[in-house]
Amino acid sequence: MYFQHDGASPHSSREVRNFLNSRFPGRWIGCSGPHNWPARSPDLSPLDYCVWGWMKELVYSVKVVMRDELHSRILDAADHIRNSQWKLQRATRAVHNRAAASVAASSGIFENKL
Repeated sequence: MYFQHDGASPHSSREVRNFLNSRFPGRWIGCSGPHNWPARSPDLSPLDYCVWGWMKELVYSVKVVMRDELHSRILDAADHIRNSQWKLQRATRAVHNRAAASVAASSGIFENKL
């Protein structure tokens, strides 16, 4: 497993890089990391185009008022997603399709070919 973060400045601090080096030695993607942030990476991240939208739908399907309730709904949504193997397999296939389209387009624009 590789950890990929979004490259925001706070995520590139020395403290964060040290944590990632200890938690994911040689297996994280980002600024000043062992693997460079790939070109057009938001288009290759299933979290951006699949999982986050799904999680937000589960968490905010009913208005959340209290912080503890939000925390509980996030944990429940994560558990639901973790146990939805067929949807995760579909997202994995989508990652492979997007990666193949990116390679075929030489890392250019490829969304119109999906």
